[in-house]
Amino acid sequence: MTIRDFLRIYVLWAPDSAESKRIAELLVSHFDGLGMERDGVAIRVPVRFRSKAWIEADQIPRDIDLEGAEHNAIVLLYDPLMAEEKDAWDGYVAVLRKKISLRKNVDVYVPFGSPERDAALASDGAAHTQYARRDKWKEVLKSGADRDNRLLLHLLLTIRQHLKGIYAPLSPDEPLFVSHAKADGDETARAIVDYVNDSQNDVPLQTFYDAMELLPGEDYERRFETEIGKGTLLAISSDVYDSRPWCVFELTTAKRAYRPIVLADVATVKTSRTYPYGANLPKVRVAIGDNNAWIEKLLVEALSEGLRCDLFTAQAKKRAEQAGLSAIITPRPPELFDLTVGDGLASTLIYPDPPLGKIESEILETALASSGRKLDLKTLSEVR
Repeated sequence: MTIRDFLRIYVLWAPDSAESKRIAELLVSHFDGLGMERDGVAIRVPVRFRSKAWIEADQIPRDIDLEGAEHNAIVLLYDPLMAEEKDAWDGYVAVLRKKISLRKNVDVYVPFGSPERDAALASDGAAHTQYARRDKWKEVLKSGADRDNRLLLHLLLTIRQHLKGIYAPLSPDEPLFVSHAKADGDETARAIVDYVNDSQNDVPLQTFYDAMELLPGEDYERRFETEIGKGTLLAISSDVYDSRPWCVFELTTAKRAYRPIVLADVATVKTSRTYPYGANLPKVRVAIGDNNAWIEKLLVEALSEGLRCDLFTAQAKKRAEQAGLSAIITPRPPELFDLTVGDGLASTLIYPDPPLGKIESEILETALASSGRKLDLKTLSEVR
């Protein structure tokens, strides 16, 4: 049986464009180890190039076999060099988009416009296809690193929204829930929310920040549960965060719902006690600077972890259905906390590879034996 990749990314660029080649290699580096890594193992999304012609006499690269993956993201890096050969590239892209349509749009096309504002490819223009406006980025993003992060944000969000339209079409929009302690995390949280909602930021992210979202008379606990249950939790892990009951509530609610979670470590002095169920999560050390570059980096980490969770959950649900299993699916390695939540009728808990080490396994097996609960703990690769 041939095993197909769940997701592949193809990058199209003009062969003489050194800048586009650099960006393509950046995408390889980023998606080669997406999100949480354990024992040297992380979810890898293969990135493949289409730039040089396969046959010397041709102007365009060889075709893309979309059937090699369940989903493909086609990234177009349009620039002045590609514009010089726009007719050839337009024909290539037009054929590719027709193939995507015939596959009932399980794939997604993500075009990035020319930094010099060259007119879009004719077929894209005729289809009213929106290009990410890289020509605008130069006005607000002063460094190349900032523009790289903006490109990653666009790509990550577009892929996530596309997959959500396939696997959870009735789900509401997914906000970035910024969890923070008012005492020493509010300034950081406000900076993130203000930046995301700035009119100069062209990435259509949504945020939930309690001071701006709640209406008078609203049940804020119920609203928090609703927003966290459909969102990605970005926890501003400050000195006092773990000691605040509402921060603990928000973090625990996200874990119960198996939502993507990223801890932004902004602590400066000391954490007197770490909340025990705030572990088993990716933590990013944040160095807050005078400009907003740190925010874009943090958003990239949050969306990357979100995509990792999306990919694992979609694959695990499909595999469980094929195997006829009633399963709990957690996008993180299982912990004692997971034995107290989820469907009590489930026979299996499926988690990402690699398998747990001896110490963690023994602790969980002892807890299961003591509780009398029957639950097989399996990685995705162990489900048959």
